[in-house]
Amino acid sequence: MVETWVPMFNPETKRQSAQWKHTDSPPPKKFRVTTSAEKMMVAMFWDSEGVVLTHCVPKGTTVTGQSYEDVL
Repeated sequence: MVETWVPMFNPETKRQSAQWKHTDSPPPKKFRVTTSAEKMMVAMFWDSEGVVLTHCVPKGTTVTGQSYEDVL
């Protein structure tokens, strides 16, 4: 098992960011996609075959041996 912090962000696809506009209007402003300051803890469990379970730990949860026992 390993625990890691993963930054959260939800980038738009090119299709999602498409807009209709008049030919005379200026192009839309695009903002650089950066990772959020918010992170989520992810616990991954594996065996000799590979990853068995990926568990996103809810925000504000204290991680103990009992909490992992409940997940498994």
